[in-house]
Amino acid sequence: MQRKSVVLSLVLTFFFGPFGMLYSTVPGAIVMLVLYVALGIPTLGWAIAGLHPIAMIWGAWAAHRANG
Repeated sequence: MQRKSVVLSLVLTFFFGPFGMLYSTVPGAIVMLVLYVALGIPTLGWAIAGLHPIAMIWGAWAAHRANG
């Protein structure tokens, strides 16, 4: 199995949100994409401010676990 970079995961998720999570976790990326849409639309995008750090942490954690 190929090792995954935690730093690259953080950078990709920072710039591309859930799409950047595809590098480290496909199921996590799908969950976060659904949450971004489901919560972002009714709150006019304000929920994304809270979801984005969660996505970054989840992506970094998934990359770290893939190496272990």
